[in-house]
Amino acid sequence: MTHSDGAATGTATASGTAVRAALAAGGCGCLTLPVGAAVLVAVLFVLGGLAVLLFPIVVIVLFFMGQLGGGDLGGIGQDLTTQETICEDAERRLGTEPDQLATRAQDIFLGDGRGALELTPPGTAAPGHPCTVPENLLLPITDAGSVCDAIGPVTIAAQIQYETRFDSDFVGPNGAEGISQVPPDVFDRLREDGDPFDAEQSIDAQADYLCELADETQALIDNGTAVGNPLDLTLAAYDVGMDAVREAGGLPATEEAQSYVTGVRSWFASMEGVGPPPRTMPATSGLIDT
Repeated sequence: MTHSDGAATGTATASGTAVRAALAAGGCGCLTLPVGAAVLVAVLFVLGGLAVLLFPIVVIVLFFMGQLGGGDLGGIGQDLTTQETICEDAERRLGTEPDQLATRAQDIFLGDGRGALELTPPGTAAPGHPCTVPENLLLPITDAGSVCDAIGPVTIAAQIQYETRFDSDFVGPNGAEGISQVPPDVFDRLREDGDPFDAEQSIDAQADYLCELADETQALIDNGTAVGNPLDLTLAAYDVGMDAVREAGGLPATEEAQSYVTGVRSWFASMEGVGPPPRTMPATSGLIDT
């Protein structure tokens, strides 16, 4: 579905209404329901591709209400690393109300992906370490998120999480190789004689390609041949190609394109530290590229 500015506003309003409705379902709120029922209630209040939006938000709220145990949804928030434990303890000490967390998660979901990755805070036992991405990839992701103004580190990390869950040996069904799943012809053009299975090279190429696509989509918007959110169109072009975006005059009205954009955005809040660590979230439809 092609997004105009009005449509984008409608999307934000509809998703916000869905979140509030899901959290208030049944009068006493869905947080009083079992996890499975809470997710079901949430999905019932969402239309089309936005259905996945509620899953991470409901998980965030349930998690902070202490209603996700080790066996629920695959042990979300369990078996944490030292850094993850420090970050989760710091978040709990803030005492943020669940509805505020849901609102923040929704705002980040709909944002520009240029926020900061969560780090262990100052004054803790190990400050400045990443809580949402692998330690050895923090600098490459941070650098990749500064290549151009349109693409931030949260977008880079969220796309990797959605594409491969940080598996540098991943080979996709379309033949794309490596952690960032850059299309093979694009990787060869951007990194002649490079190794797509080298995580840093793959992330570097991902950033360069996203910035190329961002420039192209912004040009389409500026000359009036496409409408919509520039980041949404950029992510869609990464997945289904710029020709599909150009032909649609915006975000292609296909499940593949819209699910991809929504799926990547679903990780934005987690990468900024809202909710359980991404590493502990389940590999379920809507949170991984299938």
